[in-house]
Amino acid sequence: MSQYADAIRIQLSRGPLSAQQLIVNIGVSQPTISRALTRLGGEIVRIGAARSIQYTLRDNARGLSDIPIYRVDAEGLLRELGTLIPVRPEGFVMRQEDGVTLHSDGLPWWLFDMRPQGYLGRTYAARHGAELGLPARLKDWNDTHALRALLVHGHDVVGNLLLGEIAKDRFLAAPVPDPILEGQKAAEYVRLAAVHGEIPGSSAGGEQPKFTAYVMTPDGPRYVIVKFSELMDESVSERWRDLLLAEHLALETLREANIPAAKTRIVDHGGQRFLEVERFDRIDSLGRCALHSLAALDAEFAGAEGDWPVMARRLAVGGHISQEAVDCADLLWAFGTLIGNSDMHSGNLSFVSEHGRPYCIAPAYDMTPMAFAPNTGGRLPETIPEATFRVNVPNETWRRAEDLARAFLARVMVATGFSRRFDPCIAALKQHIATASAKIERLG
Repeated sequence: MSQYADAIRIQLSRGPLSAQQLIVNIGVSQPTISRALTRLGGEIVRIGAARSIQYTLRDNARGLSDIPIYRVDAEGLLRELGTLIPVRPEGFVMRQEDGVTLHSDGLPWWLFDMRPQGYLGRTYAARHGAELGLPARLKDWNDTHALRALLVHGHDVVGNLLLGEIAKDRFLAAPVPDPILEGQKAAEYVRLAAVHGEIPGSSAGGEQPKFTAYVMTPDGPRYVIVKFSELMDESVSERWRDLLLAEHLALETLREANIPAAKTRIVDHGGQRFLEVERFDRIDSLGRCALHSLAALDAEFAGAEGDWPVMARRLAVGGHISQEAVDCADLLWAFGTLIGNSDMHSGNLSFVSEHGRPYCIAPAYDMTPMAFAPNTGGRLPETIPEATFRVNVPNETWRRAEDLARAFLARVMVATGFSRRFDPCIAALKQHIATASAKIERLG
């Protein structure tokens, strides 16, 4: 029987197979396969039910044990969702509490946005990589590296899931935090900015340094992400200060037009500018809600790639997001195009999940004229590429976006926090909107 067990291991090490596929591939009878699978015991993970059952091989080589998955609800209460099991060759099986089993070839899509990524992820990798036995550079991480990090420090990441007992215990043991009061923000933000430091070259490379905090706002305590400029009196830092103010004004413009957008506040202190952005995956002091980026949804359900309107339409056809979400994605894309936001990638649009699919669009964030962002060589652009009009964005949406862009420009023109060196950018923005408006006027 051992030769059959070894043959099964070899077959399943390549991925899940049904009993019939094993019978054909190995050349044995059904009773022989059944006995061999039974003797392999815990090495085998079963997927599906009835006629659709498949078998896969538990993967011990990655050093990951079975991982309990928990969800934090809007009231801050925990519920166990199931167990994540690593299987060969690089996949996972999610065994839900109701007995349903789901296989994925790699990290399940609903964990995609929890991985350390972006500026905060690179900071994390640089600080904790060595102690966890992981590469110091985030770009060298694979799914296993990301999971190891989440199992140790995954109690306060994006969304509402907790992986493993350490994250669960840390969440349960964490006291209700004391918010940073308004009068304390400037000094505390300067301290936190110094602690969370600048990754060398990040600002010149188009990244904005940031940290997270729990602060007092006019609406009460809120969890926020705080973007900040460097404590340096030079042109690159100055440009980021200007772009932080522009982001604040852009999101303010959207909110006042009743378009979902993150609430923001500006704090200036000692030559540094801080932009508070309220998190929408946090509810009150302990509650959380699920948050999925367009990138995660597209990778799992559509594979459409392209820009926001294209990807959103493909997801809506599959019933994954609402039509209202498509309409809002169109409007945000058009608005971003008209104000020179050249960084509308699929990680900068997200969806909230409270009652399952179809998902609703999350408040807008990261909306600023990134065409003016410092490039990798430290050059400061003062022009915006000509707007491209997507044929699948309705004409009426472009007209509404034009009104929003003009409202944004009006705010920029009267704002007092921009530097003198941003004046050519404001002039370019004005001309860009005027040129685009002339084209919009000719739309049917």
